[in-house]
Amino acid sequence: MRVSRSVESPAADKREHHYRERMRSHGEKYREFHRPSVELLVNLIYTYDVIYTRLAREVERDGLSVAAFNVLMILSRSGREGCPMHELGELLLVSRANVTGLVGCLERRGLVERAASRDDRRVRLVRLTKAGGRLLEKILPRHYSEVRDALEGMSDRSKADLSRLLTKLRRAALQTPGGA
Repeated sequence: MRVSRSVESPAADKREHHYRERMRSHGEKYREFHRPSVELLVNLIYTYDVIYTRLAREVERDGLSVAAFNVLMILSRSGREGCPMHELGELLLVSRANVTGLVGCLERRGLVERAASRDDRRVRLVRLTKAGGRLLEKILPRHYSEVRDALEGMSDRSKADLSRLLTKLRRAALQTPGGA
Protein backbone atom coordinates (compact mmCIF):
# COMPACT_ATOMS: atom_id res chain seq x y z
CA MET A 1 0.00 0.00 0.00
CA ARG A 2 1.27 3.45 -0.81
CA VAL A 3 0.83 5.95 1.97
CA SER A 4 -0.70 9.19 0.74
CA ARG A 5 1.56 12.21 0.74
CA SER A 6 -0.66 13.90 3.30
CA VAL A 7 0.25 11.15 5.79
CA GLU A 8 3.95 10.89 4.91
CA SER A 9 6.39 13.10 6.74
CA PRO A 10 8.18 15.92 4.89
CA ALA A 11 11.41 13.89 5.20
CA ALA A 12 9.72 10.95 3.47
CA ASP A 13 8.59 13.18 0.61
CA LYS A 14 12.11 14.58 0.27
CA ARG A 15 13.66 11.11 0.28
CA GLU A 16 11.22 9.80 -2.33
CA HIS A 17 11.92 12.79 -4.59
CA HIS A 18 15.69 12.43 -4.12
CA TYR A 19 15.78 8.77 -5.18
CA ARG A 20 13.36 9.24 -8.04
CA GLU A 21 15.64 12.01 -9.40
CA ARG A 22 18.78 9.87 -8.88
CA MET A 23 17.19 7.03 -10.83
CA ARG A 24 16.35 9.35 -13.69
CA SER A 25 19.83 10.87 -13.89
CA HIS A 26 21.69 7.58 -13.41
CA GLY A 27 19.49 5.89 -15.99
CA GLU A 28 20.67 8.46 -18.51
CA LYS A 29 24.32 8.31 -17.45
CA TYR A 30 25.08 4.59 -16.88
CA ARG A 31 24.24 1.94 -19.44
CA GLU A 32 24.50 -0.75 -16.71
CA PHE A 33 21.69 0.94 -14.82
CA HIS A 34 18.59 -1.26 -14.76
CA ARG A 35 15.68 0.83 -13.51
CA PRO A 36 13.38 -2.03 -12.40
CA SER A 37 16.20 -3.54 -10.29
CA VAL A 38 17.26 -0.24 -8.73
CA GLU A 39 13.68 0.83 -8.11
CA LEU A 40 12.95 -2.50 -6.40
CA LEU A 41 16.06 -2.20 -4.23
CA VAL A 42 15.26 1.38 -3.21
CA ASN A 43 11.67 0.40 -2.39
CA LEU A 44 12.84 -2.57 -0.31
CA ILE A 45 15.26 -0.44 1.70
CA TYR A 46 12.82 2.44 2.10
CA THR A 47 10.00 0.12 3.20
CA TYR A 48 12.33 -1.69 5.61
CA ASP A 49 13.31 1.64 7.14
CA VAL A 50 9.69 2.79 7.57
CA ILE A 51 8.60 -0.46 9.25
CA TYR A 52 11.80 -0.84 11.28
CA THR A 53 11.35 2.69 12.65
CA ARG A 54 7.80 1.88 13.77
CA LEU A 55 8.86 -1.35 15.47
CA ALA A 56 11.91 0.31 17.06
CA ARG A 57 9.73 3.00 18.64
CA GLU A 58 7.54 0.29 20.14
CA VAL A 59 10.32 -1.74 21.80
CA GLU A 60 12.20 1.40 22.87
CA ARG A 61 9.30 2.10 25.24
CA ASP A 62 10.78 -0.73 27.31
CA GLY A 63 14.39 0.34 26.87
CA LEU A 64 15.27 -2.17 24.15
CA SER A 65 16.69 -1.85 20.69
CA VAL A 66 15.26 -4.01 17.92
CA ALA A 67 18.44 -6.11 18.06
CA ALA A 68 18.07 -6.63 21.84
CA PHE A 69 14.42 -7.55 21.32
CA ASN A 70 15.53 -10.10 18.70
CA VAL A 71 17.98 -11.61 21.23
CA LEU A 72 15.14 -12.07 23.72
CA MET A 73 12.93 -13.61 21.01
CA ILE A 74 15.62 -16.10 19.98
CA LEU A 75 16.36 -17.03 23.59
CA SER A 76 12.66 -17.53 24.34
CA ARG A 77 12.72 -20.43 21.89
CA SER A 78 16.00 -21.88 23.18
CA GLY A 79 14.59 -23.33 26.37
CA ARG A 80 16.45 -23.78 29.66
CA GLU A 81 19.56 -25.05 27.91
CA GLY A 82 20.14 -21.67 26.29
CA CYS A 83 21.71 -20.72 23.00
CA PRO A 84 25.44 -20.79 22.22
CA MET A 85 26.84 -17.30 21.60
CA HIS A 86 28.07 -18.28 18.11
CA GLU A 87 24.61 -19.57 17.17
CA LEU A 88 23.00 -16.40 18.50
CA GLY A 89 25.32 -14.47 16.19
CA GLU A 90 24.21 -16.57 13.23
CA LEU A 91 20.50 -16.10 14.00
CA LEU A 92 20.50 -12.40 14.79
CA LEU A 93 19.56 -9.81 12.25
CA VAL A 94 22.63 -7.75 13.18
CA SER A 95 26.36 -8.22 12.67
CA ARG A 96 28.01 -10.88 14.80
CA ALA A 97 30.37 -8.25 16.21
CA ASN A 98 27.42 -6.74 18.07
CA VAL A 99 26.39 -9.96 19.82
CA THR A 100 28.77 -9.65 22.78
CA GLY A 101 27.76 -6.05 23.42
CA LEU A 102 24.04 -6.82 23.12
CA VAL A 103 24.25 -9.79 25.46
CA GLY A 104 26.36 -7.80 27.93
CA CYS A 105 23.81 -4.99 28.04
CA LEU A 106 20.91 -7.41 28.51
CA GLU A 107 22.88 -9.28 31.18
CA ARG A 108 23.51 -6.05 33.15
CA ARG A 109 19.74 -5.45 33.11
CA GLY A 110 19.14 -8.97 34.44
CA LEU A 111 17.26 -10.07 31.31
CA VAL A 112 19.73 -12.77 30.21
CA GLU A 113 22.52 -14.78 31.79
CA ARG A 114 25.64 -16.42 30.41
CA ALA A 115 27.02 -19.77 31.47
CA ALA A 116 29.58 -22.27 30.24
CA SER A 117 28.25 -25.31 28.40
CA ARG A 118 28.31 -28.54 30.40
CA ASP A 119 29.55 -30.40 27.33
CA ASP A 120 32.25 -27.95 26.24
CA ARG A 121 33.50 -25.33 28.71
CA ARG A 122 34.74 -23.18 25.81
CA VAL A 123 31.17 -22.69 24.57
CA ARG A 124 29.27 -19.85 26.22
CA LEU A 125 25.50 -20.29 26.46
CA VAL A 126 23.04 -17.44 26.83
CA ARG A 127 19.71 -17.99 28.60
CA LEU A 128 16.66 -15.85 29.15
CA THR A 129 16.10 -15.03 32.83
CA LYS A 130 12.67 -14.91 34.45
CA ALA A 131 12.82 -11.10 34.28
CA GLY A 132 13.65 -11.33 30.57
CA GLY A 133 10.73 -13.68 30.00
CA ARG A 134 8.35 -11.37 31.87
CA LEU A 135 9.50 -8.36 29.83
CA LEU A 136 9.04 -10.28 26.59
CA GLU A 137 5.52 -11.34 27.63
CA LYS A 138 4.73 -7.69 28.34
CA ILE A 139 6.06 -6.51 24.96
CA LEU A 140 4.75 -9.22 22.62
CA PRO A 141 1.05 -8.26 22.55
CA ARG A 142 1.96 -4.66 21.67
CA HIS A 143 4.59 -5.83 19.19
CA TYR A 144 2.22 -8.12 17.31
CA SER A 145 -0.43 -5.41 17.32
CA GLU A 146 2.08 -2.94 15.83
CA VAL A 147 3.10 -5.45 13.15
CA ARG A 148 -0.55 -6.03 12.26
CA ASP A 149 -1.26 -2.28 12.16
CA ALA A 150 1.81 -1.53 10.05
CA LEU A 151 0.69 -4.05 7.41
CA GLU A 152 -3.08 -3.70 7.62
CA GLY A 153 -3.25 -1.91 4.28
CA MET A 154 -2.50 -5.17 2.48
CA SER A 155 -4.76 -8.19 2.13
CA ASP A 156 -3.60 -11.52 3.53
CA ARG A 157 -3.26 -12.75 -0.06
CA SER A 158 -1.04 -9.79 -0.96
CA LYS A 159 1.09 -10.40 2.14
CA ALA A 160 1.52 -14.07 1.20
CA ASP A 161 2.38 -13.15 -2.40
CA LEU A 162 4.90 -10.52 -1.30
CA SER A 163 6.44 -12.91 1.22
CA ARG A 164 6.82 -15.56 -1.49
CA LEU A 165 8.40 -13.04 -3.88
CA LEU A 166 10.81 -11.77 -1.22
CA THR A 167 11.88 -15.34 -0.45
CA LYS A 168 12.47 -15.90 -4.17
CA LEU A 169 14.46 -12.65 -4.40
CA ARG A 170 16.60 -13.52 -1.35
CA ARG A 171 17.38 -17.01 -2.68
CA ALA A 172 18.27 -15.62 -6.11
CA ALA A 173 20.52 -12.97 -4.56
CA LEU A 174 22.32 -15.62 -2.50
CA GLN A 175 22.88 -17.83 -5.56
CA THR A 176 24.34 -15.16 -7.83
CA PRO A 177 28.07 -14.30 -7.85
CA GLY A 178 28.98 -12.43 -4.69
CA GLY A 179 25.78 -13.51 -2.93
CA ALA A 180 26.93 -16.01 -0.34
